[in-house]
Amino acid sequence: MAPGMDYNALQAQAVEIGAEEAVTVNTRDLIDKVLSRYAREWTTLRELIQNAADAAATRVTIKIETTPSVKVPTPQSDDPSARLRHVLQNHAVNKWVVENNGQRFNSQDWSRLTEIAKGNPDETKIGAFGVGFYSVFDLSDNPFVSSGSEALQFYWKGDSLFTKPLKLGMLQSTDTIFLLPVRDSGSSVPQGRKLLSLCQFLTGSMTFVGLESIELWIDEWRMLHLQKTTADSASLDIPKSINRTTSDGLMRISAVTQEAVQLEAEWMQALAWSSGQRSGGGIDAVLEPAKKSLFSFFKKGIEPQSQSDDKPTQGAKKTGNTLVHDLTATSRHKTFFHVNRASIQTSISRDLNAEFLRSRKKPPPKATALSYLSQSYEERAASMADEASVTYKLFSSVLPGTKGYVYIGFATSQTTGLGAHLSIPSIVPTVEREAIDLNSKHIKAWNMELLRIAGIVARISWSSVMANLRQQLSRLPSMAEGKALGAEELQKILPAARFL
Repeated sequence: MAPGMDYNALQAQAVEIGAEEAVTVNTRDLIDKVLSRYAREWTTLRELIQNAADAAATRVTIKIETTPSVKVPTPQSDDPSARLRHVLQNHAVNKWVVENNGQRFNSQDWSRLTEIAKGNPDETKIGAFGVGFYSVFDLSDNPFVSSGSEALQFYWKGDSLFTKPLKLGMLQSTDTIFLLPVRDSGSSVPQGRKLLSLCQFLTGSMTFVGLESIELWIDEWRMLHLQKTTADSASLDIPKSINRTTSDGLMRISAVTQEAVQLEAEWMQALAWSSGQRSGGGIDAVLEPAKKSLFSFFKKGIEPQSQSDDKPTQGAKKTGNTLVHDLTATSRHKTFFHVNRASIQTSISRDLNAEFLRSRKKPPPKATALSYLSQSYEERAASMADEASVTYKLFSSVLPGTKGYVYIGFATSQTTGLGAHLSIPSIVPTVEREAIDLNSKHIKAWNMELLRIAGIVARISWSSVMANLRQQLSRLPSMAEGKALGAEELQKILPAARFL
């Protein structure tokens, strides 16, 4: 500070006689800088699928509509595989269309859509920063949103973003639709690794969200159909030796339930194909006895069936030494896992509540949940696939293997340190939702308590697995008679024990 300067007086003078001028924001630059924080691919789809889940949707349909090439004519062929191959090789993406059957937008939803940084005020929803929807500008300059009887068109004037509302009248749809004409008219249609990466992402999207179905279409071809079936939940016993309350006393587990889940994928052979690629290979290995034992978990009529994605399907042709796939032929596979879901009651201090309201514009939830996804030996055996196959690659984003991830709606970059995924929707992430925020004092206190809850849930889950193993042992004849286990009996129990 310069000696003799009275800065308090100068500040008061500026407020009293200074000319008022509003601070302006370059909207385009702001959105671009926010999007630059999102490091992962398919960010737009991630946010729109999360929005659908928050709206209690059960179905999401994604359509990629293409534009024909002006240089390569469309083949005059009745063969759908040849036409699909031509589209993948020569067409350009015209627009993405994302539809969901969730709750229609209300007036508050429409208002939030036009206000950057105005997050969802519902403390049970993940959206907090109000920037998720603006990920659509990563793909499109002029998105169009339709929900119920209303629609909204976004457009730019220079670096300022404007909207025009529209009443649909008789044209209204029961779905909420996001229409995203692409910015880059020369954008290639996903194929090969890019298409497989997209399908891996969509398969992983089914892990914790409440959706039952996701479909991916390229023009008239359904490339991927995912269907999730969940059995009725059952309560897990919580051993008395496990303290349900966290060390700081902010949270307590009231109950833990377990759900058995089946995730089925049907995909076209185009996922295993790219320009100039030879095709052929082995067959997925599926352990049928273990698979059949799982079908009793589900109410719907499910019959075991496995179709290899690598096995040449009916209609494949051989030209010279190269096998030419029927790209429209389909393969199918099911995988199995279970989710332990803990119900959590919170006890929040006044300071923590005030800090949440200040930084997140909504209070911390009074009740929340945490989910723990893993596989039993039987579930793993029934889900097995050749590691070189499309099946394995497709489901690798769902199953934890030896390394699980923390999910905040979707997977973050943070691992769990155990062979299980953890979904912690109430944990406070960094803006791009790639990591857990451990910087702010009060937010850190909340997040650390949720991580302690995760540890307690892991102990409860492990105790349940060990109890099941003890139960299997107790049913063996030798154990019932107080004798040593025989070789045949050991063979029955050893695989599950080794898996642990």
